[in-house]
Amino acid sequence: MEYEWTMGKLTKTATAAIALLVISTALFVATSDVNAQSPGTGSIGIGNLTAKVIAYSGEVITGQVNATGYTFGVYIGPGVTNVLIYHAHIYGASDHGVIAVDTSGISIMYSNISNNVQHADPAIPDNKEIGFYGVSNSYIVGNRITGSRGDGGISVYSSSSVVPTGLPIPNVNASGDNNFIADNYVANDSQGCGIVVAAWGPGQTVANNWVFNNVVMGDFLTPHGPTGFSVGTIVVAADFPFSSAVDNVVLDNTVIGGLEDGIIVNAEAPGAADIGNEIAGNYVKLGAFQRLNNPPFDNASDLNLAPAPNGIAIYANYIPQTAKPTPPIAQGNMVIDNTIADEAIGIWVANAYNGTYIGNIFQNVTANFQSYYGIG
Repeated sequence: MEYEWTMGKLTKTATAAIALLVISTALFVATSDVNAQSPGTGSIGIGNLTAKVIAYSGEVITGQVNATGYTFGVYIGPGVTNVLIYHAHIYGASDHGVIAVDTSGISIMYSNISNNVQHADPAIPDNKEIGFYGVSNSYIVGNRITGSRGDGGISVYSSSSVVPTGLPIPNVNASGDNNFIADNYVANDSQGCGIVVAAWGPGQTVANNWVFNNVVMGDFLTPHGPTGFSVGTIVVAADFPFSSAVDNVVLDNTVIGGLEDGIIVNAEAPGAADIGNEIAGNYVKLGAFQRLNNPPFDNASDLNLAPAPNGIAIYANYIPQTAKPTPPIAQGNMVIDNTIADEAIGIWVANAYNGTYIGNIFQNVTANFQSYYGIG
C-alpha cells in the first residue's frame, strides 16, 4: 500500500523508500564476499565483556554464530562501518545477540537472531536481541527476533557515556538517525518491548527512523501460556532530560497482545520532546491486554498511561519530577489510518498538543479516543 502525506513537516512515500532499500541491498550483496569470516573473537577490552564475533569494517557475517559463553554474539564497535549480517543464525549470547555502538552503514538482514540474552549482566540495564547505540543510516530488515530472556527484541538508541553502563564507552553526542527497521518478526522476547526507538541520553536525539511492516507479538499470560513478560509493543520515546524523538515513522506494522499499549510515543523527562512523529497504517489488536491481569507490570513511572487497555498512546509524562521547571513536550504527532481492535480505549492522548488523528478504524473498541491534561 502506498501512503503519501502532505501534512506537517514530512511528505513521504513508503513505496519509494522500499524500492531504494531493495536497490541498495542488492548492490551491497552483489559487491560483498558472503564467505568472509571475522578474525576477532574474545575480549572487547572493557571489563569482562566478550564477543563471539568482533566485526571489522566491510565484513559480511553469515552462517551459524554460537555465542554460548560470550557476552555478545556480534560486536560492532565505534567507527566499524559497512558491516552486513546476512542469513546468519546468532544465538546463545549472555546479553545482546548483536550490538553496534557509534557507527553507521550496518545492515542486519534475513537472519535468525534468537535465544540470546540468556544470562543478562545486571550492569547492562537494557539487553535486547539487537541493540543499536548511536547508530545511523543502517538497516534491520527481514529478521526473526525471538526468545530473548532479557529486555525485548530490537532497540535503536542514541548513545551516552553514562547510559547504558557496562558497555564500551560510546560517544556522548552520537544520535540514532535515519535507520530502517522493516519486515521483522518479533515475538516471545520477555520482559521488554518489541521494537524501541529512543533518545537515551541527555540532550540526544533519534530522528527520521522508519519502523515499517514488522510483526510484533506479546505473550498472552494464561495459565497455559509462556513464562516471562513479552511486552510486545513499538515505542518511540525521548527518555532523558532535553532529549528528543523527531520525525520518526511507524508505518504498516502489526502489533498484537502487548503488556503495554500497542504503539507508544512518549516523552519521559524534563524538557524531553516528541515532535512530528507519524503513526500510520498499523494494525493494533489487544494492546495492553495483559494489563487486565498484571497491573503491577506496567511502567510504574508512567503516570500518564491510559487508565485501561488501549491501542495507541501519545503522551508527555507529567509527574511532579518532570512538570517543573521545564515539562516534557508531545507536539505535532500524527495518528493516521490505523486499525485498532479489541480495546477499551483506541487512542489515548495525554498532555499532547497540535496532533492529527484522522482516518482511524476502530473495531470492538469501547471508547475510540480519550485525552487527559495534567499531572499524574
